[in-house]
Amino acid sequence: MTQINHLDLGRTVAALDSVVSPVLVATKPFDGTDSAIAIAAWLAERRHAELEAISVIEMGDMGAAVAGLPPMPEEYYRRERDEVAANLRSRLAEHPTTLPTRVEVIEGAPGSSVARAAAARHASTIVIGTGHHGRLGRFLYGERALDVVRSADCSVLVVPPDAQPPIDRAVVAVDFSQASVRAALAAIDAVGESGHVVLVHVERAPRHFDGRAIGIEEECERRTRSMFSRFLDAMPDSARGRLDCLLLRGDPVGALVRYVEEHDVQLLACGRRRHSLVERMLVGSVSTALIRGAPSCVLVAPEQPGDDDADSRLFLGETHGSTNPDEWRSLMQAVSRRNAGRSARLVVAPASRGGVETVDRGYQLLDVDYDRRGGRVDISLGDPHTMGSHLSHRITGVRKIETIVDPDGRDSRVQFETLSGRCTLDFAGP
Repeated sequence: MTQINHLDLGRTVAALDSVVSPVLVATKPFDGTDSAIAIAAWLAERRHAELEAISVIEMGDMGAAVAGLPPMPEEYYRRERDEVAANLRSRLAEHPTTLPTRVEVIEGAPGSSVARAAAARHASTIVIGTGHHGRLGRFLYGERALDVVRSADCSVLVVPPDAQPPIDRAVVAVDFSQASVRAALAAIDAVGESGHVVLVHVERAPRHFDGRAIGIEEECERRTRSMFSRFLDAMPDSARGRLDCLLLRGDPVGALVRYVEEHDVQLLACGRRRHSLVERMLVGSVSTALIRGAPSCVLVAPEQPGDDDADSRLFLGETHGSTNPDEWRSLMQAVSRRNAGRSARLVVAPASRGGVETVDRGYQLLDVDYDRRGGRVDISLGDPHTMGSHLSHRITGVRKIETIVDPDGRDSRVQFETLSGRCTLDFAGP
């Protein structure tokens, strides 16, 4: 574990919106756990927001028809809805707020029904529980929570059965994306006045760590400091609690869950990123695994259109792209002049899901050039510890070249989009 800093950054964060939006708590009828209601009521009271409560009944006439049974009379469903609503009002009465509370019972699929209700009410946050104790109960209710996360356009707070307010210790999983900025703002807004928030970035540890990789790891730490600084600049000037920044190494999910367990964290926040269609059905591996495995409350902030473009502008520095092959030779020669001798890492990632990603690290850049006649980029890397040792890579089918300059004005990355995938050349050190 490497700690970037544990200093009072002197930054505070104001409420997300000047207009207070309601908090929506969604419950399963007669689930018997009130942790989500308790957290939602506390959050609404602290925000001076209305609390809206809905309960979703999943079984209706369609379910009876599929089972081969005749539909029940409408009077039956009306009585059922009234009974569920009375039960929900009774549970809410145990956690009163000073502002009005509205109750509604709806039928349908939990995920889409709750998401539509939140959108119609312009809710700022959806609060949903994970059900009873026990692996099966947590799994079933956790899957319903994931359905809501998949469908919602606002933040979703997933609450385990033993959670109780107030929440004053939070961790934010930071990947320097707009979604994680949104998660940080939501987490800071969720903690109490004296709450404490730690921004955590997890770097995957290299499989083979030796002396040649030390320079690259040190450069990664330097770059992470710089990116944390830019991340903090994206926060509002006013604050609710001190912000700490922390760098961990290892598997992101495992490292975050261990930190939450070891430091008795009550809230873990993360962003939901845009992925391919298949990956989006799974919400994204990190947020899904955290909802299923973290012992604390988990807050998931959704991505928004245009986030990907904003990510590179805010945190990776200035990006310059070219799709004109007439420019590529002079562009690559300029990259060589600026970066020859710097530590480099080359990643080749095929577009096909069955392809094999290759990584070369621990070398220095010797030269990069574009051969217009051959239609290829030639990259030469050298081993600084072995005389005469070098690697040559030829990248063909290039469609676009992007150079990315970090906040210090140095080249941090050259990215090649090709017909067969993507190649990335990262630089480290002076």
